[in-house]
Amino acid sequence: MARQLICLIFLSLLIAPAVAADLPTPPIPPRELRGAWIATVRNIDWPSEPGLPTEKARSQLLTLIQKAADLRLNALIFQVRPAGDAMYASQLEPWSPFLTGKMGSAPDPAWDPLGFAIEEAHKRGIELHAWFNPYRALAGEKHAASSDHILKKSPEHTMPYGIDKWMDPGIPEVRAQTVAVMLDVTRRYDVDGIHIDDYFYPYPVKAADGSMVPFPDDASYKTYQASGGTLDKSHWRRQNVDTLVHELYDGIKATKKWVKFGISPFGLWRPNVPPGTGGGLDPYEELSADSLKWLQNGWLDYMVPQLYWPIEPAKLSFTTYYDWWLSQNRQNRHIWPGMAVDRVGKDRGPGEILQQISVVRQRGTIMTPGHFHWNFGSLVKNTLEVADLTKARAYQLKAIPPASPWLGPIDLPAPTITTTIKNKQGHASWTMSDPRWLTHIRWWTLQTLNDGKWTLHSVHPVTTTEIPWPKNATAIALRAADKTWTLSPPAVQVSP
Repeated sequence: MARQLICLIFLSLLIAPAVAADLPTPPIPPRELRGAWIATVRNIDWPSEPGLPTEKARSQLLTLIQKAADLRLNALIFQVRPAGDAMYASQLEPWSPFLTGKMGSAPDPAWDPLGFAIEEAHKRGIELHAWFNPYRALAGEKHAASSDHILKKSPEHTMPYGIDKWMDPGIPEVRAQTVAVMLDVTRRYDVDGIHIDDYFYPYPVKAADGSMVPFPDDASYKTYQASGGTLDKSHWRRQNVDTLVHELYDGIKATKKWVKFGISPFGLWRPNVPPGTGGGLDPYEELSADSLKWLQNGWLDYMVPQLYWPIEPAKLSFTTYYDWWLSQNRQNRHIWPGMAVDRVGKDRGPGEILQQISVVRQRGTIMTPGHFHWNFGSLVKNTLEVADLTKARAYQLKAIPPASPWLGPIDLPAPTITTTIKNKQGHASWTMSDPRWLTHIRWWTLQTLNDGKWTLHSVHPVTTTEIPWPKNATAIALRAADKTWTLSPPAVQVSP
């Protein structure tokens, strides 16, 4: 019996990972959310025009996703509901005309842009968030509504306002449809986030004489009053939007707790908050958006205030408003400001974007910094070399997104690494000691040791379990990441 035990110990030593005890301890990989919006409404970013052949549309989308990986971004917000339509296979709303050229017409040959984007982003270690416009029904007059669109099915729920058609946020059935659409995507797709933008009640429209055109929701307000409602119209509208936001957050968490819910509201809450700032639009009144309430009640996981102003002057300042939002963050949610990279070459240079990234990093709070670029097409154009400069001076190293501890982290053990030689090439493969852990894992983070320094090499989806040995790496360190981006301890393996 003793001889058998000795043999088992000897064999286990032969097949155990070759881990060097004197290697430097791998640090936690850098954390910073780096993202961008991909807009599809009016074909802003993708596809380049409606009705492209499937292969060309797929190729263009893949090019954008690869560009994001090349720039070392780690999150994309992909617009999938531009205006009561769908950039994915839906039983609730028609195919978008911005994809196929005709609302309700499916792509031919068939494909699903959202499913494709998720798969290709995840292959490259990039989160994919599905972005919805809550209440726009039709964007302009270029594309006609299909028979299964809300304008045809429930015209009484919509109205023209400005150049677009809008759904009435004051009608409960409209809100129920919006919630159902987002929860349907949450259930059926492997998204990392659900995202809504700054269009709640629409931006005010001016008449030819310069006066403001009132939003035509008198009928739904009278219905509310007839049912016993006592709020004035201003408060009633905000209540309608508050109810949508709260229902969305609760619905997403009940469906998949780990899927993040994010909102990108107008950059300020109200004029003169903080004192002496603002001017022009009051989103609290004119968009019925009480974004401060949503943040302080914890009805979102991340907020992306659209801080599209430069750092100076202070009255309308990226820095002033970013600091104010941080000061209001009593639930410790992520605050990742939106930056206006699209204005480079207009009222600012690329140095402004680099400075804003530095501002966010310098503010280091309890939550890890992050930011989003509006919009990704502007990075692709590389105006005044803004993309090249951002990569070279701000994104020299890869980073992983911050963790979201309120979403229920899992205490994962370290994975197990095995090395092999195939066709004279080293390979690393990995697994968990108990396969049941795999149901809790979403990502693997891989660091390499080169010249005594650990660097984040790559991020892989849970389905990836083997890669060729990274070139010139003395050792690798692998961690499992759960669905909240909480990391396991590292497993370290020396070069085969």
